[in-house]
Amino acid sequence: MARSPVDEDLALALQRRLEAGGHGCAVRWLERTGSTNSDLLAQLRTGAAAPQCLVAGHQSGGRGRRARAWLDEGADHDAAALLCSLAWPLPRGCELSGLSLAVGVWLVQGLQALGLTGATLKWPNDLLLDERKLAGVLIEVADLPQARWVVVGIGLNLRAPAGLAQASGLAEHGIAADRWQVLGEVLPRLLTGLQEFARDGFAPWMERWNQLHAWGQRRVRVLGEAAPLLEGRALGVDAQGYLWLQTAHGRQRVSSGDVSLRSEPD
Repeated sequence: MARSPVDEDLALALQRRLEAGGHGCAVRWLERTGSTNSDLLAQLRTGAAAPQCLVAGHQSGGRGRRARAWLDEGADHDAAALLCSLAWPLPRGCELSGLSLAVGVWLVQGLQALGLTGATLKWPNDLLLDERKLAGVLIEVADLPQARWVVVGIGLNLRAPAGLAQASGLAEHGIAADRWQVLGEVLPRLLTGLQEFARDGFAPWMERWNQLHAWGQRRVRVLGEAAPLLEGRALGVDAQGYLWLQTAHGRQRVSSGDVSLRSEPD
């Protein structure tokens, strides 16, 4: 595997910045891998459990929810995306409901610190910019004897992938930040947020998420594997991260589970 001294140095510099700010989290760089989430999960299951952020230049098997692929344009488009995963321990009794939504809020806050405006959140795990996908979050869990470890995977477009009309990127909105500048704003917020989430759950970020809700008060369809499940007007999320819809049969609550959300014409 090719080594990238510059990125390795930047990873170490970010790790030292985190340590200076009271965050004990290793930062590792890989030029190329299959999936940063899979790498960290495999490491955790061998018993080598340590808080760390794994950053990759390219992924051949990146994925999102419901086993969807996260497109990586490859070596010809170097540094077109931030591809990373964070492994972090939470108390075994910690309720994870709403965690992907909280991560979305922290990501937006980090991007706002870089000067980005207009980012919104699509339930339960996407960031949008001008109604197009800017970033996605994938959370996976490894239950170990001492703790429940979460692996938070993030794919964020620094530049919009060519030919993908439904995607957006930071560069197209005037933010000329590289992966390390973005991670320098986002990662401390993730680490602080996860510590607070372990204590308070999603409730402290519910109001902010609803303010950033991309499809608030719009008609949506909640889709399952085989057929539409529900249609209604999206009202927002509650303190557990459930989405509430106003349907023809009254208010109904939807868990993220194995469903996806589509906007419908009014």
